[in-house]
Amino acid sequence: MHTYPYYRRTMPAPQERHTWNYDRIDLQDVHLPPYPQPDGSGALPDSRPLANSLFDARAAAGVIAAVGDPAAVKIKPTSGDFEFDALLERKGYGQEQTPSTILIPTAKCLAVMAYGDYFPNSPVAANLQGMVSDAIMAASHGWCGTSGPGWEDCTPKWEGNYDMTQMFLLPLVYAYYDRLTQVAREKLINNLLAQGAIDRDNMDLTQTSGPAPPEWDTVGHCDVGPASVPIPETENHVLMIATARYLTNQLVYQRQPEPAYDNRRNGCMDQVLLLLRNKLSDDFAEYNAKPYQEESRHALLNLYSYAYDAEVKLGAGMVLDYLSAHFAVSSCDLRRMVPFRRRNEGMNVNQMYDRPGFMDVSLLESFISFTSAGGADPMPAHFALHAGNTRAYQSPDHTVWPGAPVEARPWSWAITPNFGTELVLEAVCDHRLAPSVHDLFVNDLHRRFLQRLHRHSMLNEPGQQRNCDNKEIYAGSPSYLISAGGRPAIWVIPGKFGFGYQAQNLGVAVPISFMPTSGSAYNARDIIQIMHISDRPTAENGISAADHGGTENYGVAPDFACGVGAYFGGFAGAGIPDTGDGVFFGENRPWASEPVGYYLAVHRSGDFVVLEAFDTWRHPEVSFDAFKARVQANNPNVSFASAKESVYTTFFGNRIHYVIWKNLERDDHICGSEILRIEYGDGDPSDTLADAGNDADPSLFLSGTIMRSPREAAVEIHNPSLGTKLTLDWSDPHHLIRTSETGEVQQAGAGYQVWVDFDWTGPSEGDFYRPFNTLEGALNAAKDGGVIRIMAGAKQERLTIHKRVRLTAAGGTVTLRGH
Repeated sequence: MHTYPYYRRTMPAPQERHTWNYDRIDLQDVHLPPYPQPDGSGALPDSRPLANSLFDARAAAGVIAAVGDPAAVKIKPTSGDFEFDALLERKGYGQEQTPSTILIPTAKCLAVMAYGDYFPNSPVAANLQGMVSDAIMAASHGWCGTSGPGWEDCTPKWEGNYDMTQMFLLPLVYAYYDRLTQVAREKLINNLLAQGAIDRDNMDLTQTSGPAPPEWDTVGHCDVGPASVPIPETENHVLMIATARYLTNQLVYQRQPEPAYDNRRNGCMDQVLLLLRNKLSDDFAEYNAKPYQEESRHALLNLYSYAYDAEVKLGAGMVLDYLSAHFAVSSCDLRRMVPFRRRNEGMNVNQMYDRPGFMDVSLLESFISFTSAGGADPMPAHFALHAGNTRAYQSPDHTVWPGAPVEARPWSWAITPNFGTELVLEAVCDHRLAPSVHDLFVNDLHRRFLQRLHRHSMLNEPGQQRNCDNKEIYAGSPSYLISAGGRPAIWVIPGKFGFGYQAQNLGVAVPISFMPTSGSAYNARDIIQIMHISDRPTAENGISAADHGGTENYGVAPDFACGVGAYFGGFAGAGIPDTGDGVFFGENRPWASEPVGYYLAVHRSGDFVVLEAFDTWRHPEVSFDAFKARVQANNPNVSFASAKESVYTTFFGNRIHYVIWKNLERDDHICGSEILRIEYGDGDPSDTLADAGNDADPSLFLSGTIMRSPREAAVEIHNPSLGTKLTLDWSDPHHLIRTSETGEVQQAGAGYQVWVDFDWTGPSEGDFYRPFNTLEGALNAAKDGGVIRIMAGAKQERLTIHKRVRLTAAGGTVTLRGH
């Protein structure tokens, strides 16, 4: 068993440095056409091949933004604790640690390593990579998780978060092992990774190596009278710490093949697999969190890229497949308005000063400067890299958010540079979008769907943070996306000791939103919002009996939305007046060069609102007058009685049974809207979306056009336009099966991956930690269709291969000789 990682990175296409700006993620020359032009037959081309061909160029733009001016890069900060140009940052821990101030690596270390891959002809590339080894030698490990060293009254004295740093250190050693000096890489493995410290109140200190500790879901215990109450750790930290420990153990085991570092037998693999499988059963506890989606994603990317155990690698990849499909249906041109938990504070939940209850956040910019945030979902830049549908960044955004010294995004075809570091991790990982999911991002006319996602309580997971009952609903069409805003949920961190019942941990319901396609809507003020934001759960979910839930924002169906109260944002509102009873019509066709467009019909009586949309991109033959005539004929008397079932008939003949209330009549929520059922019309299924069906089984996690859950921990991802299906089946906890759109089957579990090390002399069971030392032993243990991974070496052995297996070399050259 060798000491180098059993991983080899794929080299990107070299780029020319002089064509890039480093003060932004520069997409000027690497974007898709905003709207592909029809070919000679009138059909639109498939945008995926061009998007894929530009992946390396988009990644290079992120690397440049993360590095900044290459000539300015330095090892240590010269004045403050953190400086953008430095490879190290200062962390202070007072008297709890000696010395009280240390230097830890920054994510820029990974960026400058990747710089040499993307710009190998740069005269500074080699020097930059050498500086990383010097930085490692000057660095110390930090404190992982929520807490740094020291506690007082069940509260940490210092912040931890070093596990966030470790997510960028892991690719340094796995992908760039040969670019580090020998002493630097050994220190990186044995100190900066293996000795990441975890201080747990009234519990033993642990590290990011060795066995999984008991109660890995807690940051300690708080003594309250005679009772010892556990203090839960947050989901993102649990996943990052588990990932750091698992991937570090692999490296340490190659140096010290001791049981403590054997992930299959020390509890680490079991912990990681439990966390991954639950994501396919019920999504995340910190669902859609701002900004914790990024931290959890970092862990998943690293597990997928570097795990030696096939179960972990395939499991992480399946979760990433699911997350990609989820983002595809919940976004429009990468912009999202989704329910979220943590952080329920500040700009994340900013409301309009002149229209309280409606959100006032950016749709693209989550972080503007150190003094200001736009409050957007943080994931658009990640999927801009992978998918390439960067149309929303075509024009500048001149908004100046409160506290910001500059405009949000003053450049055309650019992403703010703050995302550059995040994109470096995406660029060096192995994950790529599945073809059927990629299609939903870049081929607009295929974006016609109704998707539901229903989370349920899963209190059997340690930490009991999966405690919500909350739905997301998305009705997509090429010219717009309608998103249901969910309903509030209780604290993601249960228990009041330690951190207390904090409002920032509540589940938030956001308004139902109507978001137009194209780059015309940058802020929540530009879109249509129905219903109000609320973080007030129901009395049954932990609030005092005298209180009640706020809003239940579920009134979304194909081309339809309803609720109490509405805001009609400038561009998206298409001329709909902000007040008045009756029926109002609007027409929106942005520019002659853009094929997008829609008609709106808005029925209003007091606070009650019913909206129907019609996509003119899909049906340009239908005139505005014809749409108005059909709406009025189908719905001569729209009902607005509170809490009474009503029926609305859409242009395509769907009869939507819905209810709106505002006096606490339903579900212990003060006001809300909900779709009761849909009688689908007899027309084209792509118009009616009849294939989405009704949500007949409320126990299902996923239902609708794109994603479905046939059983627990199994996800089907459909693309009706392509006629494809991607299956992610983890229904058997011990057997994972991924079936691609083309029928290619990947399996993991006992016997589907077998390791061989010709030099191994220890016990042999066929996994990485106890490999076979003969091919015959591996072949006998491998299942039909399995993989035999052979570590570098030579062997003289004669045998007959009697089953269908794939032989792969791991970590170097393998020589096989017969007798």
